[in-house]
Amino acid sequence: MKIRKVSLIWFYNEKNQILLQERWDYSKNWEEWAFFWGWIEKGETPEEAFIREAKEELDLDMTKFAYDYLGESIYEFPEKIVYWNLFLIKTDLKETDFTVLEWKAAKYFSFEEAKKLKFPSDPSDMIDKIKNYILSK
Repeated sequence: MKIRKVSLIWFYNEKNQILLQERWDYSKNWEEWAFFWGWIEKGETPEEAFIREAKEELDLDMTKFAYDYLGESIYEFPEKIVYWNLFLIKTDLKETDFTVLEWKAAKYFSFEEAKKLKFPSDPSDMIDKIKNYILSK
């Protein structure tokens, strides 16, 4: 079975809303929304991939942001196992402050709103993990 490792970029604001990428016009799996993320390349650490992907997808220099690493979660799919490395950033940036270079746009959602969106796979466990972490701070 194929094993893949990715870094996930989770921005959230003072209202505890999470930022998602709009993929309606660029969907690979009929999804409408997704997280900002990227594959960890050979020889890269999860943090290096997170910093690179934030630059590639949002033109952001993550060394200028405070962020938390929440660790790794494992998700099994029929054809592969994916190790998700979760990076969480609290920001006062508005949706319009983000320069989305890949996909269509960025939009904030409450945790419950996000769970109702069409993703490539069910994000409920991951959203709950992020919600619990944010609310415990």
